Amino acid sequence: MEQEIEIREIVAIVSKRWKAILALFIFAVATSLVASLYFIQPVYESSATLLVGKPTEGTQVVIQDVQLNRQLVKTYEEIARSGVVASAVIQDLNLDMSVNQLRGMINVRQVSDTEIISISVSDNSPDRAAFLANSVANTFITKVGTIMNLDNVSIIDEAEPSTSAVSPRPNLNAAIAGVLAIMLGVFMAFALEYMDNTIKTPKDVEQNLELPLLGTIPFFEGE
Repeated sequence: MEQEIEIREIVAIVSKRWKAILALFIFAVATSLVASLYFIQPVYESSATLLVGKPTEGTQVVIQDVQLNRQLVKTYEEIARSGVVASAVIQDLNLDMSVNQLRGMINVRQVSDTEIISISVSDNSPDRAAFLANSVANTFITKVGTIMNLDNVSIIDEAEPSTSAVSPRPNLNAAIAGVLAIMLGVFMAFALEYMDNTIKTPKDVEQNLELPLLGTIPFFEGE
């Protein structure tokens, strides 16, 4: 039989099992924090910044050159994340990883519709992330000269080791785990409530047995 649930019934169901919901919440948050702090390796990210276009001293900036450089940025992005660059870096540094593994660590993006490219590398070591980002940037500049026959890319800022990890994020993970635990706890509370068909109150007689209530017998505790 389809039952109508009132707000007070919802509150009563949750209140009845609030200890179990709280225990599930504490367990989920604690597990998330312990896993994030002690079992998941931190990931650090370092970025090198490059400029497309190298005007010589005293040369006026021409609008057409700026537009051309911005169009080249898209092409340069693909070159920077290509297997050609990754393969060259692996060979130069004698890295023990595949081309696809290194490419998966590299992120290349154009900075806000400018002539600037950011090359980022993620790694478990902050020093290694910075070293690889600079290596990819320098190799990319070399490959641009070879592939495009152009010498119009320069490094603005070299990558520096990061002092903080980009992942895991213990506070965020704990918050998500806590919310999911509460949702699961409330769901389980309702599931247990509606699987329980035992008669506990006069109202249960009317709802579960569909019988009219004729009266109740009071219960008095003896001394």
